[in-house]
Amino acid sequence: MRAGRSWLAGVAASVVLSMSLTALVAVGPTDASAATPSFPPLASSISTPQGSWAVVAMGDLAQLKNTFWQLFFEAPGSTRWSLVTPTGAADNGGLVSGISAESVVAGIVPSLLLRYSPLAVSTDNGVHWSPVFFPTALAQEPDALAYQAPGSGMGGGALAVTGAGRVLRAPASLVRWTPFVGASTLRTGSGCNAAGVDAVAFSGTGAPIIATGCRGGGTVGLFTRVGSSWHSSAISLNGRLSGSTTRVLRLVTSGSTTSALVAGSGPRGQGLVSLWRTDNGPWSLSATLPFASATRILSSAVSSNGAMTVLVRSPRHAPTPYTISRGGPWIRDPAPPATTETIATDSPVAGTAQSTLEAFAVSGSHLSVFALSATGSTWVRVQTSQIPVAYGSSG
Repeated sequence: MRAGRSWLAGVAASVVLSMSLTALVAVGPTDASAATPSFPPLASSISTPQGSWAVVAMGDLAQLKNTFWQLFFEAPGSTRWSLVTPTGAADNGGLVSGISAESVVAGIVPSLLLRYSPLAVSTDNGVHWSPVFFPTALAQEPDALAYQAPGSGMGGGALAVTGAGRVLRAPASLVRWTPFVGASTLRTGSGCNAAGVDAVAFSGTGAPIIATGCRGGGTVGLFTRVGSSWHSSAISLNGRLSGSTTRVLRLVTSGSTTSALVAGSGPRGQGLVSLWRTDNGPWSLSATLPFASATRILSSAVSSNGAMTVLVRSPRHAPTPYTISRGGPWIRDPAPPATTETIATDSPVAGTAQSTLEAFAVSGSHLSVFALSATGSTWVRVQTSQIPVAYGSSG
């Protein structure tokens, strides 16, 4: 496995600069009393035509100081995931990324004594990293970063959700971050009583998209920048999610398709729905996957064709994945190994549409990757690796 070069010097520079500037979601296929959705899991993955990325927690997951988040990359057609975590900054609090073709921006969620988020950018799929100044803390959201590389043909740029619940924007060079929008602005006249910013993305045509939570009303908070104003998609949920409080757990664009995963919790119950749209067109809504407060979402994956997988765990049961494709139903997949922390899909080989569901099973610093067989009935171990984990290095 290959590791990214150190960005410690850039981190130190960011400290100096920043001093000068001023859930867990319950889920499961049964009915139960409502609970308010909280932070979605940072264990997540994205598959694109250029490759797949997975964020995995390793080490002693019962201790914050000895939990170390890792970023992995797999090239299309490859059978191995490579370790590409930027080095030089403590990432005990979590790691998030924004993907654009071969470019990726990775950021650290602050924890312990860290009060801001070190960022780094790579233009070669994580082989080399360059530090990026970021003036504050990133939010604890899997899609708190969105990036369009300079060569994307859409002007490029980046969006970031801060821990204070606002969105900052930067040019593709990432040299300067400026305020962009907050939940209070989006709340006006949208029908969504915005409860904070959940995720950011760019549409297939390059328009910024902001996702917010909505308190009550069963409304999904998805806002697209049109010219100089924000357009609300005004999506209302019905059935068991009518009148629910919602959170957008994932918001990802691959090619021309943007996919969103939404959790709702209200007087009629709880559930998950997925939404898709092409370019800036209308959103299409999936059926609801009911869930109960006795179980948790452990991880989520978004594939290059917009299909979404959630890994859930209920008491006394093995973790179970549920997958949904645009226009299809929720499908229960076979349970992966009990120690699975992250669910992922690989990138299909050029000229094909088939991708494989994969599971990252963790035991301390030992990683095993399992792939779902071609028949979709069993999990097969395809990779084992010993990941360097610096126990005790965070205090």
